[in-house]
Amino acid sequence: MGKIKWLAVVLSLAMIGASLPLASCTGGGGEKVLNMYVAYGNPEIVAEAFEEETGIKVNFLPMSSGEVLTRIKAESANPQTDIWFGGGSDAFLQAKEEGLIQAYASPNAANVDEYFKDADGYWTAVSIVVVGFVVNTDRVASKGLDIPETWEDLIAPGFNDEISSPDPNISGTAYTMVSGILQIMGEQAGWEFLDKLFANIDYLEKSGSTPPSKALQGEYCLGVAPDPHITIMNNPGAAVTAVFPEDGVLAWPSPVAIVEGAKNLENARKFVDWALSDDGQKVLMQASPRVPVTNVETIEGVPALADLNMAGYDYNYWGAERTRVLADFNARYPQYQ
Repeated sequence: MGKIKWLAVVLSLAMIGASLPLASCTGGGGEKVLNMYVAYGNPEIVAEAFEEETGIKVNFLPMSSGEVLTRIKAESANPQTDIWFGGGSDAFLQAKEEGLIQAYASPNAANVDEYFKDADGYWTAVSIVVVGFVVNTDRVASKGLDIPETWEDLIAPGFNDEISSPDPNISGTAYTMVSGILQIMGEQAGWEFLDKLFANIDYLEKSGSTPPSKALQGEYCLGVAPDPHITIMNNPGAAVTAVFPEDGVLAWPSPVAIVEGAKNLENARKFVDWALSDDGQKVLMQASPRVPVTNVETIEGVPALADLNMAGYDYNYWGAERTRVLADFNARYPQYQ
């Protein structure tokens, strides 16, 4: 074979290999490998620590939870991943309904509150996303206001046009806030409270990350934020503090699940066990400093689950009620449309 033809064959094979999905680079059972679709921060830290502890090599592909759901659905006849790690719980609920993930009762799941795991074992939270406030202490002081400690404190007259919030039509954080208040207070009283709250909010942001950023910059007294402690950790010395409402902290789980038809099933189970172990939970906090789902000691800056007055947010119910709640929201507050 001539050199040119041989080079063409080599390049062709290289291109084919580069386009193969994650699972195709591994063989059958018994191999020390795990394929994972990831919707979690800094997955390389997680993969490296897991491999160091178990000897199992992790091939991971980052994407959003919606993209994971679409992909595993398209690949259901020939799954190309073993684990779905991180993302929104609503997508995991849908995956269970459609038979895209399989049940696994990890012994370490016993340490996770029932609110943060599927009753049938199809998924278990590895961390939770909490809703709170990033408060600019300098601006609050300049306005002669007290740092708010509860949801009720947000409707004080002095906070008029001093609160930044994302749009619940777009942001999971904001939808959790709206629906969570309806749960905490009851729908009638909840909507009456929300009428007063949104009278203090002049504009809705398109991203959940914008309100804490604007509070940090001193544009508002406070921003409604997912995991407000992370803003504080990332900006040491800044005039901001994190508040977790004393009258009910709202949160949703960030789960892990084994994909139906996983080719490396035993390794996938080992990963779930590890992620819910004390060692795994500590590594996950290093990768993304969210509140852990077990009573493991937290790293500096991350609140412990036991220290938060959790409202027991019913993400199953409010997920199903999303269309109705948002229709009511948009009808009540046309100024944002």
